[in-house]
Amino acid sequence: MLLFLAARVLSAVGNLVALAIFSRMAGPVTYGEYLLIFAWTSIVYGFSTQWMRFAFFGVYRREAAGDYIASFGVLLSIALVGVAGVLSGLWVVGIAGPEFLVAVFILLTSMAGYEALLEISRTRLKAGTVAVLMLLRAGLVIAFGAAALTMTGSAVSLAFAVALAHAGAAIPGIMAIRDVRLVPSRHAMRSLVVYGWPLLISFGVMAVGQSVDRLLLAHFGGPGALGPYGVVADFLRQAFMVVGESIAMALVTVAKQHANSGERDDADRVLRHAFNACMATATFGAVFFLVFGDVVVRLLVGEAFYEPTRTQIPLFAIAFGFMTMRNFYFAQVIYFSSASHLELVVSLIFVATSALLATLLVPWEGAMGAAIALMSAHILACVIFVILGRRYYHMPVDKTGLVVISLLALATLVADIAIEQFITAPMAALAAKALVFAALGGVAILRFDLLHLSRPRKGRA
Repeated sequence: MLLFLAARVLSAVGNLVALAIFSRMAGPVTYGEYLLIFAWTSIVYGFSTQWMRFAFFGVYRREAAGDYIASFGVLLSIALVGVAGVLSGLWVVGIAGPEFLVAVFILLTSMAGYEALLEISRTRLKAGTVAVLMLLRAGLVIAFGAAALTMTGSAVSLAFAVALAHAGAAIPGIMAIRDVRLVPSRHAMRSLVVYGWPLLISFGVMAVGQSVDRLLLAHFGGPGALGPYGVVADFLRQAFMVVGESIAMALVTVAKQHANSGERDDADRVLRHAFNACMATATFGAVFFLVFGDVVVRLLVGEAFYEPTRTQIPLFAIAFGFMTMRNFYFAQVIYFSSASHLELVVSLIFVATSALLATLLVPWEGAMGAAIALMSAHILACVIFVILGRRYYHMPVDKTGLVVISLLALATLVADIAIEQFITAPMAALAAKALVFAALGGVAILRFDLLHLSRPRKGRA
């Protein structure tokens, strides 16, 4: 877990550096145009290939690794050929221009290949390979993206540069599967499709739900309005996903292997640890941005991106706190039961909520309306997954962790209000807030052994 977390943190630092560099180099309008390309790429990815990596994790068996990996590759190739045909049709009928569609396809292909190889290494517990893939991608994105913006300054060139970075970062993943005899099998391919077909629809629907606020904002406000909104939202989402993905990669993967072996008690023990880790990430992550969000966002992206979004930061913090609990804990129920259709059900509710609220609010409230729609959809999706998921597999909830971690996070907010009242010097107040946050966050880490540093007692290994 520590290796996954370290790699994810360093990768996220690289992503944030890239975001800061690209947003400043491109400006709100050009970066908004890039975000529009990326939003459509995410939707196509959701409806075409994203389901495969989750299906692979769900059905993978170590004794038939070559069958599953090769079948994964065949299905991925078929899907990309299909996407190329659909995008070509859109070009022919004139719905979108060739430059835009080519950018979407190249970005999709490189992302899908990279994510597939990352998922294969993660499922096989190749932590070192996963770390290399993450760090190399972050470094190449910065290098290639900055070069593209320096030379051309266009959103399309930035998309091509990011695609090239994903392709280059995928090379170690290819090297890591050279020891496996790759032979696709009908059984493996059928297992992937049977398990994953509900995810094909649900991930596409979820991608629409996560992008509809941006699409409507771009439609009503233009790329200049989308740029700041997208930059700040991506920054906060990335911060939450750093730890959330590490928890899923490490703890949930181990719990899944226990469950596959029929070791239910061991699986539940690891899942309780994952719950507390997710709970601390969601609550203290939200508190961090509620307390320090203004300072951090202004420092990272500059005044041009901060000023239009400062009132939306608290909404993003709450939204992505619930997203963390949903995505990286409660939604993991689909890997422990035959409940992959739950992802589809919740995704449909998510997109309906997000689309309805965004349609009602964005024309009148602009970016603030988009943020309200996003937050409401994430809260509702998390609550529904908690309720419905327990019918298929009882994902453990540590009640002590739920109460204590929540109280510690609440105490941090109360302390922030008190400091604002009694300490008037800005730097002294900021230092006091940081000290309280670190102290109470440290209490949560130590109380629930969130970094899993304590040695197991004799006989409990």
